[in-house]
Amino acid sequence: MRRLAGYLTGILVGSSGLSLPVLAQQTDQSALAFSAGAQHTYDSNFLRSPEEVEEQITRAGAGIRFNKQISAQKIALSVNASQYRYNEREDLNGSSIEGKASWRSQFTSNFSTQLDFLREETPVDRLEFTGKDLVAREDANARLSLGDAKRFGLIIGVHQMDNTHSNDERASMDFQDQDFFSEIRYRFASSWVGLRYREGDRSYEMPSPILGDLDFDYRQVELETEWTLTPKTKLTGLVGYFDRAAKSEAANGNDGEGSLASLNLEWAITDKLISELTYRFNQPAIGETSDAPSEVSDTALTFQWQFSPKVKIGFGGSYAELDYEESAVVTERIERNITVTPLLISWSYSEAILLRLSSQWVDRQSPIYERDYEGYSATLGLAVQF
Repeated sequence: MRRLAGYLTGILVGSSGLSLPVLAQQTDQSALAFSAGAQHTYDSNFLRSPEEVEEQITRAGAGIRFNKQISAQKIALSVNASQYRYNEREDLNGSSIEGKASWRSQFTSNFSTQLDFLREETPVDRLEFTGKDLVAREDANARLSLGDAKRFGLIIGVHQMDNTHSNDERASMDFQDQDFFSEIRYRFASSWVGLRYREGDRSYEMPSPILGDLDFDYRQVELETEWTLTPKTKLTGLVGYFDRAAKSEAANGNDGEGSLASLNLEWAITDKLISELTYRFNQPAIGETSDAPSEVSDTALTFQWQFSPKVKIGFGGSYAELDYEESAVVTERIERNITVTPLLISWSYSEAILLRLSSQWVDRQSPIYERDYEGYSATLGLAVQF
């Protein structure tokens, strides 16, 4: 603990960095805005191994955001470009482009359309791959809503997600997921509940060198709800059931039934202290990561304290359990991941300047020696907007 405190103090005094998304939420929604900044991270166990190897990463970036409402049309666009620089592993230096766009149209009180696009691109975690690889995920949705102002509403739409890797060695994990969905939604007071049906397919860029063809079709039913329990408490949740059918006759693991669930409870304990409890359960398809677990359950509890009009303090922790089934590339086991965020401070110096310090401690418990590790990190960032 003394070593951890020393590193946190050193980074707080000696580093500077960026958090563009946080700043964008803090400032006014002007038609056009530019942002820039940098963040510096110290990682005590960069390689995610029992033998700790330190690393420092600097991320610098710039972005542009545009928001405009013309009559009943709302348009929002944002693009951010970032560069990553590593102190020791210079071979991992790289750049990324991220952004999002939305177009919402309200034609009548009971008829609206919505188009959304999101692109995220981040370096792969060292536990999954040791080489240079940026994972990009592009998510697009188009939907039409009928009965917006009525008790019963109907929503229909299409969805497409593309997952790609910058490293050619991981091309077999590139895939496209597309589906059609329809939903019946019932609204009452300030709450709603919806029953949704999805039908789609996932196609991988190429067969896996070991597992072969991982393509599959799927059908999925979801029940989603949002309840305002009290003026200070809100509950959102989703439960789902899916049925996957492999496209090839050879068994590849992406063939069978499963379930998913998520729960989020927000409680304003006081006017300045807010808590959030989150639970998620999922059974990922094989091929999403290099060693995809068959089941993942994750529980997190976080707190946010508005210490002053300009300072927010956060802290919390999470516990995740990952079950792996025996396969050609995976050894049967259970891994546990404990994460603690002892301190997160955001200081809005002004409407255009934000400073942010975050810290995290991780303990990964695995029966496989190479995957059993612990470590901590601290990040300090500065963002400006004009």
